[in-house]
Amino acid sequence: MRDERSNPDPRATLRRPGVQRRTRADGRAQRRDAWPAATPRDVAALRFVGEQYAVRVDVLAAVLGRLSPGAPRAAGCLGRRTLRQRLGRWEQAGWVVRHRLLDEVWVLPTQAGLRLAGLDFDCWEPAASRLAHHHAVAVVRLAREPIPGKGGWVCERELWRRRGRASWHLADGALPVPVPVTWQGIDQAWELVEVELTRKARPRVLAALKTRAPHTAHITYYVPVGLRAALTAQLAGVVRELGGRPEVRVELLNLADVPTERGAA
Repeated sequence: MRDERSNPDPRATLRRPGVQRRTRADGRAQRRDAWPAATPRDVAALRFVGEQYAVRVDVLAAVLGRLSPGAPRAAGCLGRRTLRQRLGRWEQAGWVVRHRLLDEVWVLPTQAGLRLAGLDFDCWEPAASRLAHHHAVAVVRLAREPIPGKGGWVCERELWRRRGRASWHLADGALPVPVPVTWQGIDQAWELVEVELTRKARPRVLAALKTRAPHTAHITYYVPVGLRAALTAQLAGVVRELGGRPEVRVELLNLADVPTERGAA
C-alpha cells in the first residue's frame, strides 16, 4: 500500500494556494477601525472650536488644558508636544484642518468635526479680515467661561440660528444672568457680550442698542485700552438718548490673557 505521507499525490504540489481577495467594504471597515476614537474631551474642545468659527493653536492649547483631567505642565495650558500629537490625531480622523494665516496657525473644524461635536453649522471659510475679531471673542470667552462649555456661553453662530427671521442685533456672545426682580412674567435674562477692536460710528452703535435681543439685562463691551475712553463716552450718550436703558459696561480686552507654554503657538 502506498504511504500517502511519504508519497504525496504529485498533482497536489502543483495546486496554487487560494487567494482571499478583499472587497471595498472590507477596506472601508478596516479604515474605520483605524480611525481614532473620540473622547469626551475631544468632543468638548471641537465644540468650542466650531462655535467660535476658528481658533488659534494657543487658544486651543488653553481649551484642552482646562478640559484636562490631569495637571498640564503650564497652568491651564496643554504642552506643545501633546497639542501637536492631538492635532495630528484630529487631522487623521478628518475632524479639523490647519491653516496658516496672519503669521499664526488656525484650527478649523471640518463638517465631520462639526457633526461629531453636535453642531448643525456649515464649515466656515477663513477670512483674514475676520480672524482677529474671532480670536478676540475666543479670548473673552475663556475669561468669562473658565471651563469651556460649562458656563452657559451662547456663541454668535447659535444666536444667529435662534434669531431666525427676526431683525435684532447679533451680539458676539451671550451669558445667562438672574432675571431682574422688576421683570414680570419673564423666565430668562441675558448678558450680551460685544467685542470691539475699532471705533464704530454713533448711528451704528445706537442701532445695535435699540435692536438688542429680547430679554437683555445688560451689555458688556470688551475693548482695547486705547478705545475704552472714547467708547465709554459714546455709549453713555446713546444710553441717555434711549432713556437710560439698557445697562452697559465697558471692560478692557487683554489679548495676553491666554496662558501658553513657551513656543506652544
